[in-house]
Amino acid sequence: MTASHITFGMTASLTGRYRGPGRQARAGVLAWIDDTNRAGGIRVRDRLARLPVRLICYDDSGQGDRCHALTERLIVDDQVDILLGPYASGLPRRAAAVAEHHQRVLWNHGGSTDAVYREGYTWVVGVLTSASRYFQGVIDAAVDAYPALQRVAILHRATGAFPRDVAEGAARHCRERGIERVQSTAYPPDTDDFTPLLTPLQADPPDVLLGVGRIEDDLRLAAQLVAIGLPLKVAGLIVTPLQHFHAALGEAANGFTGPSQWEPGVVTRPGYGPSTAEVLRSFQRYASEDVHIDYPMAQAYAGCLVVQRCIDAAGSLDQAALRRVAGELDFTTFYGRYCIDPPTGQQLGHIMPVVQWQQGTKVMVWPPEMRQQRLT
Repeated sequence: MTASHITFGMTASLTGRYRGPGRQARAGVLAWIDDTNRAGGIRVRDRLARLPVRLICYDDSGQGDRCHALTERLIVDDQVDILLGPYASGLPRRAAAVAEHHQRVLWNHGGSTDAVYREGYTWVVGVLTSASRYFQGVIDAAVDAYPALQRVAILHRATGAFPRDVAEGAARHCRERGIERVQSTAYPPDTDDFTPLLTPLQADPPDVLLGVGRIEDDLRLAAQLVAIGLPLKVAGLIVTPLQHFHAALGEAANGFTGPSQWEPGVVTRPGYGPSTAEVLRSFQRYASEDVHIDYPMAQAYAGCLVVQRCIDAAGSLDQAALRRVAGELDFTTFYGRYCIDPPTGQQLGHIMPVVQWQQGTKVMVWPPEMRQQRLT
């Protein structure tokens, strides 16, 4: 029997510690489905038809074992045509193992750890800039604004592949930029008080402090940095771009910087898909007090656009054909450039803007071609 739909499947953390970005990711997919179905669906050349899209989404609750089991269910029981990855770096690694076993493409819009691309998987297609490159733009912006800076301190959570990848990549890029005094410190996962790590820095403050942990870690670190009043030229945290960061810190958020997977001003004329203004209008339909318009929503929508472009190019829903064209294409969407390393699926083309909160507004300060204001 000829299929009447293209079925997308995903797990998302609708409850648990990743429920905020997990709900945003689901909303991004639903917004894309609305837009696609209003336009008549997706033409699949080898089926001689335009097919509407539907979504099956299960709540993984941020738990690895549950994500693994539900991904298996999506492939085996639901027989989805397209498998989207979950949000958070640890969960896509669990989903990737299942996808690899079944030789199904995992469209990874929600996990940026380098680890998933080091493990030899061949069926993962990455949409995001990898974790090891997260702080490159922050470091470049700091060097541009303060050419004489000499010392960088990095605080990172001791557990989890994502914080380690981010910290190691940041330290490596500092050395590449000629910054020799780089101090990288891992803190235990149960750290509530960062004062013992921050107080010794007061005698000889670094020019730049970079922090990466879970969202709650970064928020506590930011609040304690403000309380201590450490005189930094640049304070960069992974959590900074989220609206939740400003909501939690209020005016104290001003001055903090961080890398963002996406901001509305990144691409004004995409080569494929809708404009940023059109996407933002779609996001408004799903925005609420619990679902903010942030980069997890945008990267999920962008991931679906990548799938759509690959279906267009392959003319088929065949998994091998989709994986092949995914490694050949190079194009831009509202989200930025898409271009992967063909063997591993790791994203190479996407550039992360650096944002800073200035006078209660989040602005892009790097790279120069995206800059709305200078780093202060």
